[in-house]
Amino acid sequence: MRQYNLLIAFTVNRISGNMEIEEDTNLRYMQIHISIDSGRNLPGSKLINFFSSVEFLSTIEKKSNGLICYALLKFDNLDALSNAYEGLEIIKILSKNNSSALTKIYLTGPVARLFSDDLNCWWVTPSLLTSSGMTLSLQGTKNSFQILRNKFSELVGNGFTVKIGQESLIKSFSLKILNLKQKLVLDNAIKMGYYNRPRECTQRDIAKKLNLKQSTVCEHLQLAESKIFNRIEFE
Repeated sequence: MRQYNLLIAFTVNRISGNMEIEEDTNLRYMQIHISIDSGRNLPGSKLINFFSSVEFLSTIEKKSNGLICYALLKFDNLDALSNAYEGLEIIKILSKNNSSALTKIYLTGPVARLFSDDLNCWWVTPSLLTSSGMTLSLQGTKNSFQILRNKFSELVGNGFTVKIGQESLIKSFSLKILNLKQKLVLDNAIKMGYYNRPRECTQRDIAKKLNLKQSTVCEHLQLAESKIFNRIEFE
């Protein structure tokens, strides 16, 4: 049993980034925000005159001068879908109602062109443009993020803010194979140091924080550990 627990601790720590793993799998999370004032010279600052929000859902293809994406456009006037815009071309309207449309778009503005290069990073949700500015949520490697920050500095100077965090592989696993309660308990166990050596908390501590019974925490951890361990072993 002790050997099993140590192996699980090693596996979870390895996945969560507490141990060194290869750069190409050590994904990070970064969120960049550019205010409307800071980005006033960018094409996106003009789009808010027609759309209450432009939400980027998924990148379809990288082009040499931009990105083709799926996007949700929200507006007050349906005519906004018929206009021509600098840096944004509506290729196809997939569905629409009186206030929003699911679309396929082509982005050719300066920000989109930053991602047309061969960088190991990509847009994830939430990434959107609103009256408060542009927020891009990104996932990628540390080296790509360093390059990207320099490019944003060249584009808007100091007019952007950055939040960076470790995007552990446990999140990718948990999204696919853990239910919400297992993910919640496991995430808190990792954050509180349950898998550190020596341990920095007990199951009782986790239970107290989440207002659960210790037996419930134990059950969720065992199920989550088993799923992760088996996934690692057989992939």
